[in-house]
Amino acid sequence: MNREHLKKKLLKIRDLATLPVVASNVIQLTQNPTVSALQVADAISQDQALTSRVLKTANSAFYGFPRKITTINQAIIILGFTNIRNIVLSTSLNSTLNSGKKDSLFDLKAFWKHSLACGITSKLLAKKEGIKNSEEAFIWGLLHDLGKIVMNTYIHEEYNQAIALALEKDMLIIDAEQELFGFTHTAVGSLIADKWNLPPALIKVIRYHHNPAKDYNSLRISSIVHLADILCRTINLGNGGDTQVPVVCQESWKMMNLNTQILKKIFFKIEDEYEKATEFLEV
Repeated sequence: MNREHLKKKLLKIRDLATLPVVASNVIQLTQNPTVSALQVADAISQDQALTSRVLKTANSAFYGFPRKITTINQAIIILGFTNIRNIVLSTSLNSTLNSGKKDSLFDLKAFWKHSLACGITSKLLAKKEGIKNSEEAFIWGLLHDLGKIVMNTYIHEEYNQAIALALEKDMLIIDAEQELFGFTHTAVGSLIADKWNLPPALIKVIRYHHNPAKDYNSLRISSIVHLADILCRTINLGNGGDTQVPVVCQESWKMMNLNTQILKKIFFKIEDEYEKATEFLEV
């Protein structure tokens, strides 16, 4: 496999992979503390399909609001900017990068199940850690493997080879990527996330979730997603392209201070939350 050719393709991916304009505007607005709910509502309302999806998700069991939310402005006021950004971003990616191909070894449905489970688990671990805005951790987990779905979309044939190698040799998909391409989904994902001006914490998590100790400044948030990924793989919630469970980063394990009793509670909550959340991505 010609790595130089692949690297040129990677640069093309950066140009080709784009978010819908409305979604991009909403993401920028929701990161600005001076923006009003009405401004965000006006931006979302430019896309009728997105408007419908936001309202449907806002009224799902995942958020559990007792009365029906009938307007985008009401949804923003009740759920807050972070949750609205989560819904808009996940909805846009699900439609933009979900072009499954018949010959694909990459199971999109299993991928989104795993991603959703990681989002839920990251949120639970963030709450345990006392992180104030644990809703942000949900999107860290949900999009931690962004690079995989980008690579499957834009270098589909080559990515099929990486999955085949991982399954044949019982190795992690990240190791198969490195062996074949000389780069991995963590590099691709963080590159695209940076291009899309996604929140800095999310970019860090995408880059370092396989090796949290590599960047001390993001160790805590990357550790949350690193352990969420491992826990979800352990209980077989979805699939990210291989059948292996990564080695636990010891610094992450020590930082999170997990034990058998805590893990039992977390596993119970994951199953409960997952049942409510399946509508989030219609998996």
